[in-house]
Amino acid sequence: MRKLSSFFRQNVLFFGGLFILVTPYFFWYSLAGESYVLIHDNIDSEFVYIKNIIEEGVTLSFGSEPIIERVMNGLPRGLLRSGLNFTFLLFALLSPIIAYITNHLFVHIIGFVGMYLLLKRFFVKNNDWLVVLISLCFGFLSYYQIQYGISISGQPILLFAFLNLLYKKQKWYDWCIIVLFPFFSFLIVTLPFFVPFLLLLGLIYTKKNSFPRNFFLGILILCLVNLLVEIQLIYTTFFQSDIISHRTEWQVLKPSFNNVLDTAKTYFSATHYHSGLLDVRPILALFLIAILFSKLKFKGEVKFVFCSILFIIIWVCLNPYLVYFLNDFSIFRSFNSLRFYFILPFLWLLLLALILNKLNAKSSIKKLIGVLLLTFCLFNIIDNNKEYTNNIKSYFGLEIGGPNFNEFYAEDLFEEISTFLGREEVAKHNFLNLGIYPNIAQYNGFKTLDSYQNNYQLSYKHQFEKIIKEELYKNDKIKMYFINWGSRCYLFSSELGRKYLFSKKTNTVVKNLDLDAKVFKEMNGKYLISSVPIMNYEEINFKFLKSFSNSNSYWKLYLYKVDI
Repeated sequence: MRKLSSFFRQNVLFFGGLFILVTPYFFWYSLAGESYVLIHDNIDSEFVYIKNIIEEGVTLSFGSEPIIERVMNGLPRGLLRSGLNFTFLLFALLSPIIAYITNHLFVHIIGFVGMYLLLKRFFVKNNDWLVVLISLCFGFLSYYQIQYGISISGQPILLFAFLNLLYKKQKWYDWCIIVLFPFFSFLIVTLPFFVPFLLLLGLIYTKKNSFPRNFFLGILILCLVNLLVEIQLIYTTFFQSDIISHRTEWQVLKPSFNNVLDTAKTYFSATHYHSGLLDVRPILALFLIAILFSKLKFKGEVKFVFCSILFIIIWVCLNPYLVYFLNDFSIFRSFNSLRFYFILPFLWLLLLALILNKLNAKSSIKKLIGVLLLTFCLFNIIDNNKEYTNNIKSYFGLEIGGPNFNEFYAEDLFEEISTFLGREEVAKHNFLNLGIYPNIAQYNGFKTLDSYQNNYQLSYKHQFEKIIKEELYKNDKIKMYFINWGSRCYLFSSELGRKYLFSKKTNTVVKNLDLDAKVFKEMNGKYLISSVPIMNYEEINFKFLKSFSNSNSYWKLYLYKVDI
């Protein structure tokens, strides 16, 4: 008991920081379905993929036969990520919203703990306040697409394990971290980008030291376990000849020098929101001031981290040229090689920790500057994390300006639609969605022809294009968005643009929708759900059936039936 008490006293700052990190989750858990959850590239996509896979009983199904029936007339299971991921276990055991919050909590705790361990052992050994504050900054980052687990937040703990191997301080838990990491991350987001960083680190070390065998063995194990976990996705994508991904038809616009300048300006201002939004201007300013006026030496760790940041930003700026000139090779078209930016938030905060630690400010003014900078970074990060801020607002009854989880998925309205049509009728036919995310219908068990998928068959994209072809040609932006990218395989309207969130309070209507009802029917389509009225539904061979709304709903849904 005394040892435990002593342990807590010695690590009081760590546990204090951890308590601060988890405090918002008390509000979030109490709100549950009434809580706010990020929509864009989150619960409009990856969140529902997991739910669909589990509910259709194909979590651990392998081979070319298993399909997700409710998506795109049968989406091959192999085009989605592995069910061996820890995230699937959470969603199988818990309700969707509780699984999401719990996953979110684990991801951020691992981010905080990993950064703390890394800084404490290797970079900032005698300044616990600095270690905890930097770890809190990293722990509070709004890692987008939280269903990818610790792909971003786990970078510090992964580097912690590899540095232990590099400097021959390895313990059994370092190997465990490396082996288990692929089971709570996603290969596509981590392996191609973090492994080159590790290889570079190992090669630099090898120049002045003996070959770090365990370090490179660790990299090999990380790669092999990642490949093993995602073997089905890899096999389906690269070796199953009858399935060609829509990604092979991705096109990039001709890059310009102005685009390069704009990209550089953007990334020297803030990190990409997908990786966690961080305002880097104060860190960059401190770095330049420290180099020029405070005798910070540009060498060693500081040099390596800053040069890594600089290389990634240069890569992101020039990447469009690489993809454009190598466009004839499908691998360069279909693979998003920009994603080195996923490492930037971690590197910027590591650089900040190194600078403040190297300066070791003795004067009150320098200490004050350091405290103010860390405080600014922390509050800026928390402010950019809309899930935290909006849920605290919701808990105290303040307006958040968007639907909460229950309002977004509108289970009550879709239950009314299902009762109105009959469950057997709903199960037999496909739906289309206008002005509302199709993944909402999928969440409620409806089969949709439209969907947001990172990976699906090219042949299906061409087939679906026939339904919306006339509408696409009314609006060049939507046309290029679908033809050049197409992951949002939606029923687009030139009048609505790329907006899919129209509440029941909206006065928006669609006056002239062009839709090929014949092709829609040939694809076993029968019903259309819209969040706005379609004024010319008779002209496009549809019949209005009923609208669905109630006093508590965010949406008012209009149900139409094909009439040919």
